Amino acid sequence: MPASRLSAIEVLVVIAVVLAYCYLQLSYALSVDDYVSDEIWYVSSSRNYLNRVFGVRPRVSEPGYRVTLELSAAGRSDYLEKVGRLSAEIERLGGRVVKSSEYYGSGNNPLYALCADVPGEAVGELVSHPYVRRYGFGYCYPNAGNILDYMNLEHPPLGKYFVAISMLVCGDRPVCWRLPSIASGAVILVLQYALLRSVLGGLWGSVLAVLVPALTLVDRTFRSLTVVAMLDAQLSLFTYAAFFYAFRGRVLKSSALLSLAFSTKFSGAFAVPALYPDYARRRPPAYAILLLIYAPLATFLVLSVPLMVFRGDLLRWWSEAVEGAVRWHLTTKTEPGRGPPSASPWDWLVGANPFVLRYRCEEGAGCVADLVASGNPALYVAAALLSIYAIPRLRRLPDGGRAWTYTWITWLMYVVLWIAGNRSQYSFYMVQLTPLLYTTLGVLVYHLSDPKNLREVSRAWLEALRNVVRYLRGEVVLRVRVEVEAPEAGARRCWPGGSEESGSSRVS
Repeated sequence: MPASRLSAIEVLVVIAVVLAYCYLQLSYALSVDDYVSDEIWYVSSSRNYLNRVFGVRPRVSEPGYRVTLELSAAGRSDYLEKVGRLSAEIERLGGRVVKSSEYYGSGNNPLYALCADVPGEAVGELVSHPYVRRYGFGYCYPNAGNILDYMNLEHPPLGKYFVAISMLVCGDRPVCWRLPSIASGAVILVLQYALLRSVLGGLWGSVLAVLVPALTLVDRTFRSLTVVAMLDAQLSLFTYAAFFYAFRGRVLKSSALLSLAFSTKFSGAFAVPALYPDYARRRPPAYAILLLIYAPLATFLVLSVPLMVFRGDLLRWWSEAVEGAVRWHLTTKTEPGRGPPSASPWDWLVGANPFVLRYRCEEGAGCVADLVASGNPALYVAAALLSIYAIPRLRRLPDGGRAWTYTWITWLMYVVLWIAGNRSQYSFYMVQLTPLLYTTLGVLVYHLSDPKNLREVSRAWLEALRNVVRYLRGEVVLRVRVEVEAPEAGARRCWPGGSEESGSSRVS
C-alpha cells in the first residue's frame, strides 16, 4: 500500500477514535446534572474564584441569577424556621427556590442554606437580608459547611482557572465544568499518535500508533478522570505534552508545559527527574535546572498573584498555599477505613483498591459503580513486565528508552511520596501516567515483536545472570568509575545565546 494512502487511513482512524471519545464523554457529562465525587471541592473553589477573587457573577442561565444563600442559623430547628420565611420572601420578589432544606442542613458537616433563581433587580435586597450570612452566585453549591469560602489552596490555581473560564464562556452548569477535562483527554489521544508515529516505522508501527490511543480511550481510569471537573485530566495533558516536546528536543516548550502541569497540581513536579537528562543533553546543567525548577515556580507564583491579593497578606497566603500544601501532601489525610480506599502506586498497576467516583442507583436494582478509576490491570501488568524485561537493552528501543524513563521515573516519585508519609494516595492519581504507560507499551511491543531483538534481550539477561553468579563466587569484582568528559577536539556544542565551545579533556 502506498505510504500516502496508509497515512491517510491512519489519520482517519485517529480522527474516528477522538470523535468516539468526545461523543462518549459528552454524552456522559450531559447525563449527570449534578456534582460527581470531588467536583464539589474543585468546582466550588473555581466558582469562589469568580465570586470572591475576581468579583464576577457566574450565571446558570439568562435572565436573572442563581444564588446560594447561607443562613445564620443556630441549629437545625432555627434553620428550618428561617428557610421557610426566606423562601416566602424569595417568591414575593419574583424568584423561585431551587434547593432548600430537603438538600441542605443535614449530615455531618451541613451547609444551612437554600438555593434560588432570582431576578436581577431583586438580588441586592435578597443578599442583604438579615438572615443571610454569606452568598455565592452560580450553580447551587453542594451541602458542605463553609463551602462558600473554600479556595482549595492546597492545590495550585491553574486547573480551577480553566473551570472558572468554562463557567463564564459556557455557563455555570455541570457539562460546562467538564469541558476542560474532556478537551484535555482528546488532545492526549492526538499527542500519543503523533509521538508514536514519529518513532515507530513500517506497517506494524502504524498499527500501534493508532492502537495505543484506542486502548487509552477504553481505559477506565482515563475515561473516568477526563469526564469530571477535577484537576487530574489537565495534569495528565500537561505532563504528557512536556514529555512530547522534550522528546522532540523543544525544551523551552517542554518547560512551559511542565510549568503548567506544576501550576495545576504539585505532582506535576514528579516529571522533573525524568526530564532532566533530555534537558541537560541540550542545555548546560544550570540552564536545565532553570527550566525545570525555577520556571515552574515562577509560573506558579505569577498565577497565584490574584489569590495573594485576595488574601491581603502574603504570609497568610504562603502559610496556606505553600507550607500548608506541603504538609497536606506529605501526610496521610484519612485513616484506613474512614474514607475512600487508599491505593499504593503498585496497587494502581493491578487494579487493587479502585477509587469509585460515582455510583448509579436505580430503584429496585440497587447501585452499581458507574465511574471507577480501575484502569486496565492486564495491560498495566503487561507493560510493567515488558518494561522489566527490556531493562538490559533500553537504549536499543526505537525511542532510546525515553518513554520508559518518562513513565517509570514519574511513577517512582509517587513511591517516594508514599515512603515519605502520604499513605492516602488514590488509584485515580494513575491518570497522570496512563497515557505514558500505554505509549511505553506500544514502543516495547514494537521492539520485542522482532525475534532478533527478543533474542538479544534474552542473551543480555543471561549474561547479567552469569556475571552475578561469577561475582558471588568471587571470580570477578565490581568497579564503578565516574568520568567527566568535555567535547572532543573539534567538536562544537551550542549553548543558549548562540555561543559555541570546543575542546577536550577527561577526568576520571
